[in-house]
Amino acid sequence: MSFDNLTGKLIDETRLNPNIGTFSYILHRITGIGLAVYLMMHTWVLSSARMSPDAFTKQLAAVQSPVFHFLELFLSVAVFWHMFNGLRITFADFFGWTRIHKVLFWIVVVAFVVMMSWNTIVVLPKLFAH
Repeated sequence: MSFDNLTGKLIDETRLNPNIGTFSYILHRITGIGLAVYLMMHTWVLSSARMSPDAFTKQLAAVQSPVFHFLELFLSVAVFWHMFNGLRITFADFFGWTRIHKVLFWIVVVAFVVMMSWNTIVVLPKLFAH
């Protein structure tokens, strides 16, 4: 399956079935893929410690730039959305709460906004410190 075919299917699904579940599914997939990519990059940086302390220090210095601190904000977006939406999916599937999945979605949105607001307040000083 090509990337164009995949994106075409997502666009078709969104156009044919534009509801909360579809958008939630797409965001869950995107954040899951983003977190998987982050995990690989994180492992790559940490694995440089096996080579030498200097290599690790060099790798760590590369990811301590303001650009990477800004990307940490997006990492928080992915983590919080994926976590809260995953809990929503778990409750709907395992506890039979599918009838209230829209209410659960809005609870997730509120929890996400609260956590991201707090996280942004904590991270912004770090961004502007450079």
